[in-house]
Amino acid sequence: MPELPEVEVVKNFLSSNFNGKRIQKTKIINKKLRYEIKSNIAKKIINLIIKKIYRKGKYLILLFENNYSLLIHLGMTGYFRVLSKEHFIKHDHLIFYFKSKLLIYNDIRKFGFIKFYKPEEVLNSSHLEKIGPEPFSKKYNFHYFKLNSNKTTNIKNLLMNQNFVAGLGNIYCSEILFDARVNPNKICKNLDNTQIKKIIRSTKKILLKAIKFGGTTIKNFAVSEEKIGYFKNELKVYGKENINCIRCSKIIKIKKIIQNGRSTFYCSNCQK
Repeated sequence: MPELPEVEVVKNFLSSNFNGKRIQKTKIINKKLRYEIKSNIAKKIINLIIKKIYRKGKYLILLFENNYSLLIHLGMTGYFRVLSKEHFIKHDHLIFYFKSKLLIYNDIRKFGFIKFYKPEEVLNSSHLEKIGPEPFSKKYNFHYFKLNSNKTTNIKNLLMNQNFVAGLGNIYCSEILFDARVNPNKICKNLDNTQIKKIIRSTKKILLKAIKFGGTTIKNFAVSEEKIGYFKNELKVYGKENINCIRCSKIIKIKKIIQNGRSTFYCSNCQK
C-alpha cells in the first residue's frame, strides 16, 4: 500500500499538472471501488476549477474553487495516468476531462476510493477526523510523543497507528527504527528521551529522502517525469531478511518478525 512518500509524489505531480485547471466533465467507467463512486459526482464537480491539491496522511484531497472537495485513497493498487485523448484500459474507473488532458484513475484490486464532500466536511469525515499529526508538522515533537504514546505497546505498532502519526506503514517504520537504532519490539514506556528524539529525527529524515527518490512502493505510477520508486534501492532493512547488516557486522543478519500480522525487519545487534 502506498505510504506517505508515495502519496506525496502523486500529489506533487497532480498539483503541477492540474492546479488551477477546470474539470469540463467526468465519466464513470466502473463505479466499483471500496466505496462505490456516486453516479451524481459528475454533476457536482463539472466546470469547477481545482484550487489546491494536498495530502493528509495517505489521503489526497482535491479542493475546488467553491470549497467542495474529493477525498481519494489509492488503496493497494490505485494510480493515476494522464493522456491527451481517450484510451481506456482494463480496471479504469473514473476519468476527469480537462481542456487538453484526461486524468484517469485505475485500480486493479479496487481497494481505493473517491468520495465527494461539501465545504468543511472532509476534515471531519470518518477517514480524517481522528488522524494523527503529519510527521513534518511542528506538532509531531518530543512533548507530543511523550504525552500521546501508548505506554504498553511496542514502538513499531505505535508508529503504524494512524491516530498517533499520519502516513507511516510497514516499509518506513522498519527503516525509521533502523536509522534510529531502536528495536521494533521495544515497549514505549521503556524508551528513553534520547531514543524518542532519535525516532522523531529519523522519521523526518527517512520520509524526506524517500520523497526525493520518488517513494518505494508505487509500481504502476508512470506519468511523472520525476524519479519514481527509486528509494527501494536505498532500503537498509526492509525485505533484507538473512542479509548481513550493513552497519554493525558482516556476521549479524537482518531478522524478519511478524507484528500484528505485518512483517518487520531489523538488526537485533545494533537496534536496542
